[in-house]
Order: sequence, then structure tokens, then C-alpha cells
Amino acid sequence: MRISPTLFAVVLCAASTFAAHGQQAVTSGPARGPVGTAKAPSGMSFAYDANQKQIVASGVHLSTGTIKSNSVSPTTGTINVTIHIKIVSGFESGTTYHCSVNAVGGIIDLDNGTIDGGLETANNFAVVTAPGVAQCTLKIPYSWTLPHDGGAESGLILAFGVAAVNTHSEVERSTLQVDGIENLPPSGAASNFVFTVAL
Repeated sequence: MRISPTLFAVVLCAASTFAAHGQQAVTSGPARGPVGTAKAPSGMSFAYDANQKQIVASGVHLSTGTIKSNSVSPTTGTINVTIHIKIVSGFESGTTYHCSVNAVGGIIDLDNGTIDGGLETANNFAVVTAPGVAQCTLKIPYSWTLPHDGGAESGLILAFGVAAVNTHSEVERSTLQVDGIENLPPSGAASNFVFTVAL
């Protein structure tokens, strides 16, 4: 059975309209609650220096007014990050895959990027698990003294980068991605995050 070109065009237009209507954009204004799609605070940015194997956070202001005494119990926990790497660029044999995570967390002022909490980093090398696939795991324990403020927004922002480094220690390709603001887990909890990148 053959479908007429006119009927096909009508169905295609209807499907396109429905698909476009179903998409939602993330607004550029400040978020009012920590969710995985909220943007990082205004002025905060991350850069991946693959040669130095580190992520650098800019525009992050750690508050100097945080209570630093024994009157407040620290908020502790562990951030576990797994990065699945799809190797599609055809790198030379012996290429290694370096990964980094930068975690910014605590009480976050979404208007000016001030953080009452901490800035944590971790680095590791991925393990090739199959042809064209590697996996990197990073574990970040933390202990932050956070003032009690029932109306404050708390959260966790993760920036993660992966670089392909050849046998001559040259970076062949790299990627940097920033996760939206995630909920800060209860004290003492472990949070598990899984990301997938392609190189």
C-alpha cells in the first residue's frame, strides 16, 4: 500500500507541531528550588584544564560568615560519581582517559553565587571495560559546617570532565559538562550520580 504525498505531509506536520509543543525550555532566571535542571548561580562558571587534570570553578564565593564552631554539627556525606565514556573518535592504542569532578555544595545564594558550604574536587583515570567503552568512578567525602536557615536554598552542583590523553601525554579531546543543582542529601548519606559522555 502506498501513502499519498499529501497525506504524508499532513501527518508529518501534525507530528512536528505536537513534538515542538511538548518541549519545554529551562528559563534563564534564578531557580527558586534545587532541582536537577536548575542553572548554576549567575556568574558561576567552570573550566576544564585537561593538561593539568583539573576543573577550575570561577565566580564561586565561599561565605566567610559561616559558623566555624562546635555549636553546629557538620553536614557530612559522600558523593559517588560514575562516568560512562563512549569512545567513538578512534584514538590510538594506549590512550588513557582522565576524569575530574568538581562539587560545589551547601547553602547556595542563586543570585550572587555565594556558597555557605564547600568546594570539593576529585580526579581519577577511567578503566576500559570493553572495546569503545570506559568507566570512571570517583568518591568525594565531605564535611561542611552549614548554618541553620529554614528558608535557605541548599543544593549540590557537579561539574565533570573527561579527557583522552595519548601515549605522548597530549590531550586529544576533552569534554566538560555541568549538572544542574541537585538536592543536598541528608547528613551522613551517600549520593550516587551516573553520567554518560562521548569522546
